[in-house]
Order: sequence, then C-alpha cells, then structure tokens
Amino acid sequence: MEVQSGSLMERLRQMQDPRRREGRRYRLPGLIGMLTLAAVHGEGSLRGMWLWGCAHWQEIARPLDLWSAEGPPAYVTLWNLLGAMDSEALGKAMCGADSGEETAISVDGKVLRGSKRNRTSALQVITATGHEYRKVVAQRNVAEDKVMDTVIALLHEMPLEGKIISLDAGLLQRTVVKTIVEKGGPTSGRSRVIMANSSAQ
Repeated sequence: MEVQSGSLMERLRQMQDPRRREGRRYRLPGLIGMLTLAAVHGEGSLRGMWLWGCAHWQEIARPLDLWSAEGPPAYVTLWNLLGAMDSEALGKAMCGADSGEETAISVDGKVLRGSKRNRTSALQVITATGHEYRKVVAQRNVAEDKVMDTVIALLHEMPLEGKIISLDAGLLQRTVVKTIVEKGGPTSGRSRVIMANSSAQ
C-alpha cells in the first residue's frame, strides 16, 4: 500500500513493532489506523473503538492494508498491542511534525476512560493542543502521580516562543508558569489573572 510522505500511516510504519514476529497477523499501522478512525468517529474507549472497527471492517480493511486477514482482530489483540507499545513514541507519531504554525496552545490533563483495570490505576496524560488546527502538539503519560513534573517536561519538548499558552486551572502553578515565561511563551491573560489572585505554589 502506498502512503503519502509525512502522513500518519508513514510515521506508524517507522515505529518499532513490540510483538514477536510470529504474532503479527495484523500490521501495526493498520491496527492503529483503525483505532484512530474509530476515535475520529466519536469512540472514546478501546472497546468502543474495537466494536466500531468490527462493524466497519469491510470498508476499512483494504485501505488500511489489513485485507489479508480473514476478519477483524480480537479485542485482546488490541489490548495486548497497546500495552506493549512505547507510549511516548506512539504519541510523537500521532502528533506528527513540529506545530510551529500554531500560535496558541492549551495544556490540559485527562484521565483515559476505560483504562482502569483491577488494581491498576487509570491512565492519566497531559496533552498540549493547538487552538487553530486542533492538533495534538505533544502528549505525555503521568507517572507516579507526578503531574507537575510531567507538565514541565512536556513544555520543555515544545517551541513556546511567541505562543499564547493557556492552562487547565489545576495545572496553573508557579513553577509551570515560570517554565513558560523562561521559554518565551506568554501565558494567556486569563491565566495571569488567576495567578495574581491565587496562592499557587
């Protein structure tokens, strides 16, 4: 299957597949592509994305280069694949090229619905999204509840000079704002007001 240069499918092809060679009945780019299409169509959980993929298999299998398989993958196939993947590398592949065209970026924390299993805590991520094109600029998993450390690490990954950065209220801490200012990115006017009238540490 031919893919366009710089496209999501091309970036996914360059990722390392964590599965053993004999366990690769479905190609990684196609599986992630299926989940992405399901998310674009409003599915917010892995199970919902899988069900959407099963329902639309005849439409998506050939375009995603999954046509050689007899039918859609089992739910556990997707679960095991995502659990084994390098989440940081996947996030960068999904984000794509540098978002220098964005002039304003929102930084927000999210808990992924449906990610909690038994004694395992739900997966929490910090996401930076551009206002103009609604593109995910960067994303990081929160490890060991170190939310502020994750926010600062994510900000250091992005070019902030001249950009307006808006923050979720829970992330509006002095160390975070200081990092933004030091990198040349002014916070939004609303953020400055909150900082001036809060006891943020």
